[in-house]
Amino acid sequence: MLNVPGPRPFPVLGASGNLLRFIRDPLGYIGRLFDAYGPIAVLVRGRPTRIVSTEASAPGTVFFYGAELNRELLTAHEKFHKSALSGPLYPQEPVNARKRPLKRLLTGLFHVNGDEHRQQRRLMMPAFHKSRIDSYRDDMVALTESMLAGFSAGETRDLRPDMMELTLRVATKTLFGGDMGQAGLQVARKLQLWLELFRPSAMLPLDVPGTPYRRWLDTSLAIDAKMSEVIAEKRRAASSGADILSMLLEAKDEQGASLSDDELVGHVGVIFAAGYETTSNALSWTLFLLSQHPRVANDLLDELDSVLHGDAPRVEQLAELPLLERVIKESMRLLPPVPLNHRVAPAETELGGYTLPAGTEVISSIYHTHRIPELYSEPARFRPERWEKFDPGPYAYNPFSAGPRMCIGAAFAMLELKIVLAVLLQRFRFELVPGIRVDRFFSITMSPKPGLKMRVHTQDHRFDDSARNVRGNIREMVHLD
Repeated sequence: MLNVPGPRPFPVLGASGNLLRFIRDPLGYIGRLFDAYGPIAVLVRGRPTRIVSTEASAPGTVFFYGAELNRELLTAHEKFHKSALSGPLYPQEPVNARKRPLKRLLTGLFHVNGDEHRQQRRLMMPAFHKSRIDSYRDDMVALTESMLAGFSAGETRDLRPDMMELTLRVATKTLFGGDMGQAGLQVARKLQLWLELFRPSAMLPLDVPGTPYRRWLDTSLAIDAKMSEVIAEKRRAASSGADILSMLLEAKDEQGASLSDDELVGHVGVIFAAGYETTSNALSWTLFLLSQHPRVANDLLDELDSVLHGDAPRVEQLAELPLLERVIKESMRLLPPVPLNHRVAPAETELGGYTLPAGTEVISSIYHTHRIPELYSEPARFRPERWEKFDPGPYAYNPFSAGPRMCIGAAFAMLELKIVLAVLLQRFRFELVPGIRVDRFFSITMSPKPGLKMRVHTQDHRFDDSARNVRGNIREMVHLD
């Protein structure tokens, strides 16, 4: 039994009522728990209610925030496992042929632990070496320019799908390479659908006609088949490519071991998800914040103009754009693309002075950690200048997680964010449509809902705050004067 403080079950609905409240608005519900019970709280007191795991013996879900608790969670690799998931949604052995593709997709770096994780990460590291990441700059520029060719001054666009399409194409090109062309794009489109089906599948994991879970399994099967074709084609080509998949195919550890096809399928899914969904969210939120803070937008454009003079940045020029980095860091502090970090305790352990039985789900709120007023003055305000002489440390600021499991693609994401924003902002000014509603939507990541409708203007430096009458729960998250 968990002895962590938290709310009792609802009078009529019982623990299901607590779970429904969480599902409706995860970040809002967790915030109310912290307000009522402090920096560590259980989803439901006295009931073994779980968020992700479907294992009947799982004792419950604990939420927390704060740098010290993060340090405990993120450095104790053996005490807290990543995605140690089970049950019908995340099938373990034995599995039937229909669920086997889903299991392959869930064998990536996010889903392994201990020595296996260390060995897999070592094999993958060369594909994310700085020189390799920097080589993707030209592709990022070309794809951004291609997208902007379809923009017209005076039109209104929903930038959310624009950013998703751009990051999908960047992820496809860098992951599969130009030689895969349509085959790579087909896999990417299926992976995009797979991610969209994740949340509804988790709510009702029933393999019956008409359910999202049935579509999820069907999509997993299609991805598995297509990925197997792409891997086989890459192997037949037997040439050293600059894309990430080619690098993974060539990877060998000190003993000469390489990645199996099962591992390759899993890693490709993880890399795609990290490089596509999270980066598109970071771009969308940053463009929103700049539209609401004209002074910051104007200062940033001055910096870009003075260094780049309208050109796309070369890699070596990024160090000359400190405000661009601060804007991105502050955006990911205020509106982190991945606001929660999930672990499972494989054996009985302690966290924050509380005993956690084996199987306890542990969820760190990056979102609430980034808003601790003792660390971040005026935490709900967008203030990029706070990063001029400020380093809260990796456990108080961790949009890419921290410790041994820090996101392997963090440097890739930062490069893409800087390149895309520098090119976009020099070309166009984006003005939020007046009176629009912007809410947070949380699945694994946090994105603007229903979208981000912006009026497109040729960049004219005419930044103003005329669109600040934005509605929605974004106003709970960001202080807008």
